[in-house]
Amino acid sequence: MESAPACSILRGAGLWLALAAALPAAGQQAEVAQFENLAASPYIHCAFYRQYEIDPRTGDRLLVEGASHSLTHYQRQDGRLRAIDTRRAGAREARLLRGKKYLHFVEHGAGLYTVTTVYACLERDARTGVCINYGAVNARHFDARVLRDPDAVFEALQAHAEPGFCDHSFLHLQEAARGLRR
Repeated sequence: MESAPACSILRGAGLWLALAAALPAAGQQAEVAQFENLAASPYIHCAFYRQYEIDPRTGDRLLVEGASHSLTHYQRQDGRLRAIDTRRAGAREARLLRGKKYLHFVEHGAGLYTVTTVYACLERDARTGVCINYGAVNARHFDARVLRDPDAVFEALQAHAEPGFCDHSFLHLQEAARGLRR
């Protein structure tokens, strides 16, 4: 990122995280059950970054909304899970794998696995306590073990993955549609 005044970097950016406490490498023992809300969602939106931004005031690593390098959208339709990614044209079939600690969205093509791993709840709705923002990473590799033991592959390769976050895309779509006047 080009140098700019700290306030313009931070203003309106919707800083999601001071992620130092929530990094997967910090050894958080997530339980996959905490991700069921996301796993059951018909629409999931994820943003990934090549690297963290640094908060000029605190030095904390963080991800800035709107400054991601790639986006992935997962959607369930007719019993299938599909992935749409800004890195390639078209939609691809994906699988949802529940490890013992993490939730994984896995795409496979030509020997390459593209895996989004959800590792933590980063933000909860103040009113309901439901997780609304999840820590995630995205990795591309050729390790077929990901289909048998996705947690182990994630833990081995997480240092090379792109950091990011996922949320329930269109979470309040039905409520918003009811409010439209025709």
